Amino acid sequence: MSDLLVKAADDTARMDTHEVAAYLLARLGPTLTAYIAASKSRAMPARWAAPPGDRAHAEPSDEKARRLKAAHAVFRSIEDAENDQVARSWLISANPRLDGVTPAALVREDEFSAVYRAADAFITDTYFS
Repeated sequence: MSDLLVKAADDTARMDTHEVAAYLLARLGPTLTAYIAASKSRAMPARWAAPPGDRAHAEPSDEKARRLKAAHAVFRSIEDAENDQVARSWLISANPRLDGVTPAALVREDEFSAVYRAADAFITDTYFS
C-alpha cells in the first residue's frame, strides 16, 4: 500500500468518530455520508458529527463507524495526493478497477480491501489484478 494510504488510515484510527463524521459531512454532504454508512436517515451524519456532550450527538453503530472510517481513510489519501474534488469524484464514480461499481457503494457493502487496493492503484497510478 502507498505511504499516503497507510498514513491516512493511521491518522483516521487516531480520530474520534465524531471528527471523522464531521470531516466527511463537510466534504461529501449528508446524503452521500449517510449512504456510505448505510444509514436510512440523511440527518444522522450531522448527529454523529456533533461532539459528545452536545444534545444533538448520536453515536453510530460499530458497523457504520467502520464504514465512515474506511471512507475517510480513502478520501484523505486521495485528497492528499490530488485534491478534495478529485477525491469526491473518485468515490462516487463508476470505477473500472472495481468492475464498474463505485467505491462508495463498496464501502457501504463493507468491501474495504477492494476499495483500498483501487485507491492505492489510483494514487500510485498503477494497475492491479
